[in-house]
Amino acid sequence: MDINPKIWNEKRVLVTGHTGFKGSWLSMLLGKLGAEVVGISLPPVPTPYSLYSDAKISKITTREFFLDIRNNIQLERVVKELKPDYIFHLAAQAFVQKSVQHPRETITTNVDGTTNLLLAAFMSQTVNGITVVTTDKVYKNIGAPKALNESDALGSNDPYSASKAASELIVASLAHANNPRGIPVTTVRAGNVIGGGDWGEDRLIPDLIRSFLMQSRLKIRNPDATRPWQHVLDCLYGYLLVAQSHLSSDLETPKSVNFGPSTSLSVSQLICVLEKVFKHNFKLEVAPSSFQEAMWLELDTQLALQFFGWQPKLSIEQSIMQAGNWYSNFLAKCDAAELMLKEIDQYKVGKF
Repeated sequence: MDINPKIWNEKRVLVTGHTGFKGSWLSMLLGKLGAEVVGISLPPVPTPYSLYSDAKISKITTREFFLDIRNNIQLERVVKELKPDYIFHLAAQAFVQKSVQHPRETITTNVDGTTNLLLAAFMSQTVNGITVVTTDKVYKNIGAPKALNESDALGSNDPYSASKAASELIVASLAHANNPRGIPVTTVRAGNVIGGGDWGEDRLIPDLIRSFLMQSRLKIRNPDATRPWQHVLDCLYGYLLVAQSHLSSDLETPKSVNFGPSTSLSVSQLICVLEKVFKHNFKLEVAPSSFQEAMWLELDTQLALQFFGWQPKLSIEQSIMQAGNWYSNFLAKCDAAELMLKEIDQYKVGKF
């Protein structure tokens, strides 16, 4: 199954969290497909680098609102005013370390915020489907070398992952009990997403790029931990296929689905690949985490393959190299939006 631009042409698509890394890429991709993109996010915080600012994502959106999704009154008003055809819900507190330091903010944003968004959407007469973005970390991971699938138990040790697992239960219950029009809702659980323009805190590649720029030593928590790294376009390709299934009124669309690579790669292996791109040996220091993290994480994506025909188009190594090349070109003063559009064109999914 490919992306069908005809489905998206002139559809009004709401992206919550549109100022973030994935939200910016998704907004750019939807704009390329001919959709009318509208956004809801917190006000952007001034930072040295921001994909939203650098790629001028605000020019892609027809309207954008800056508000806290925990404010249900404001959110209901804006969703009612926007009248979207479809919603991608990405807005979240998405950083593990920050969740340990600020658990209340994380839990209220990810649980209450998602609740508010769904209830506002279920009151709408225009919304025809919702994709809710969670994470591969929703699973109860005991560290066994087993790929986790959609029927495995949920639960986790840190507030971020736990809040996302809780939001999965909230989504399922609200979609069943508080959804008078039966709007289809699917939660998507993606692997560790990488790609150009991610400047998020406490994320491996952005931290490596910052250490390269500052010529400083980077502290890493566990060089042997494995993660299912995947390129942002592979991930968003999956999200769009879920949405197309909703918009095509396919009653069999899965309620939850994994998207990730067929294998995982360790932190140290990822660093080795990135060193080849930058022709630079990163200065590293191992500083164990103050809380327990899973050593092994791998996703079973057979459902995505069987139902949507989805599989990654880029290997993990290709994903890392492509991300590294994006940063290298951007730091050499190439235009961020042009770099994104070039990658989208080269990805060759659908008939753009």
